[in-house]
Amino acid sequence: MSLSMKKIAVLTRFKFKELFRNKTFLITGSMVPLLTLVMRLVYQNLLDGKAMPPMLIGMVLNLGLLMNLTSVSMMMPATMLAKDKEKNTLRTLMTSSVNGSEYFISSVIPSFTVSFFINLIVLFLSGIELRTVNLGLYLVVTAVAGLTSCVLGMLIGLFAKNQMAASNSCTVFILVLMMIPVFSSIMESLSKFSNLMYTGIVGNLVNALAEGSKQSLNIQSWLVLIVELLLISILFISCYRKSGFERE
Repeated sequence: MSLSMKKIAVLTRFKFKELFRNKTFLITGSMVPLLTLVMRLVYQNLLDGKAMPPMLIGMVLNLGLLMNLTSVSMMMPATMLAKDKEKNTLRTLMTSSVNGSEYFISSVIPSFTVSFFINLIVLFLSGIELRTVNLGLYLVVTAVAGLTSCVLGMLIGLFAKNQMAASNSCTVFILVLMMIPVFSSIMESLSKFSNLMYTGIVGNLVNALAEGSKQSLNIQSWLVLIVELLLISILFISCYRKSGFERE
């Protein structure tokens, strides 16, 4: 299947415009950095100006990242795809000169790009000592996690009947992908599950960054990130083809 960069560029610009006209996205995308900053200021106020301990810094950064990876990276592609299905936009595109791969790429790029920049913003707002951060590792890990969330969102949107159903389905995934990594730090029984989730790998990295300890991922963590991205991508491709939207 050939790809037309011109078609992808045109569709991507259209998706960017559609994304920034979405009131839900504007509110959610703005709330993530805002809540990160508010949490940091609240903790600093409770400490009467004293330096925040690594645990609190990790909690603040984790909150911002996990909200971004779920509420932005996952929910936005899900609702946008569900909207295209609901309004028959997807069917129209698939019966025209646009193929499934072009639609998929142009739909993922906007949410992924915005998510990537929000990951950077929350890093600066969290209060972490930037000179101690392995920025390259942070960007790579959060980018892979963000892309995984985007593809998962597309998969959810593919099965959702409408935007409301997509949003409701995402809520379940948000609870799982956020709560397990958050509570794994205080409930050891959840740590095993967290270590097998891409959001859990992000949480582990954040804790290491906050504590200033060795900032690297072991082979298992890299495998979790890569394998889950591949599995979700393969599942989406398979379900997409079976859905009948792919143009022959």
